[in-house]
Order: sequence, then C-alpha cells, then structure tokens
Amino acid sequence: GIDILVNNAGVAQVVPLALMEEEDWDRVMNVSVKGAFLCTQAVLRGMVKRRRGRILNISSLAGVKMMQAPVHYSAAKAALRGFTESLAKEIGRYNITVNCMAPGILEDGVGQNLPEARLAEYVRHCALGRVGTLAETAEVAAFLVSDKNSYMNGATIVVDGAG
Repeated sequence: GIDILVNNAGVAQVVPLALMEEEDWDRVMNVSVKGAFLCTQAVLRGMVKRRRGRILNISSLAGVKMMQAPVHYSAAKAALRGFTESLAKEIGRYNITVNCMAPGILEDGVGQNLPEARLAEYVRHCALGRVGTLAETAEVAAFLVSDKNSYMNGATIVVDGAG
C-alpha cells in the first residue's frame, strides 16, 4: 500500500482575470485541486484500512499571502489549504496526518520564469535576502511526511525565508 502521498501537481499561466477564459480557470483548478482530490481519494481507503498514512499538499506562498500572482493560481493554491484542514479533521482519527507546505519563490520552477524586477522585489523584501532552494523545501517536506512529525495535522507551513 501507499503510506505517503505528496500532491505536488500545479500549472501556472500569467493572464489577468479580465482576459482569462473559463478553460484557463478550469485547467489550473483541475491540475491543482481536482488532481489532489483524485490522488488522495485513490490512496485513502488503503491508508484508512491500515490506520496509517501521511498526506502532504504542496501549495504556494501565493495561496496564503496577498501577492502579485495570477488569480486562478492563487485561488487553486488557497483551495489546497482548505482541503488540507478539512481532510485532516475528517481522517485524523485513523492516524493519518494531512499537512500543507507553501513555499515562496525558489531557485528553480516558477521562480525561473519570473521577470527580473519581480524576483528582485521578492528578494529585497525577504528577510534572508535570497530565494529558497529545492533542497531546503525538500528537507521540510521530508520532515512533514516522516514519523518524526506524528502530531502536526492540518497545518500549513510557509517556507519563504520570511518574505
């Protein structure tokens, strides 16, 4: 059976709401939110049966903080936070934890596609004065799904260098 599920799918598309098509909205929501729903549903019965499991939903700083980001992307990532909290309460009695991680801008991924001015603004406001690394977020993710994290449930952990 599957003991650990990390819902990490996501797509981004830079388009203002006024120009957004319904298909644009649906694509982002389907990948981030519906994808997490379907993957979680696919493994959940086995976890409940074994009375053990760890689920980690990967959100974004854009889902927990007001910032310049596409509306559909921010809404989808915020939905993962609500999904996490509600599911954690629903299945906690089966010794299954559900948590969420919301990384800030990283050296790879979406961070590579940001305009230089936006990246510089993020770094200027970040207490650590830099973007994060994939290794740093991987360490947090590994802890969140490990047996060392047996009591945290329904939490959203922001990993952003205090940006």
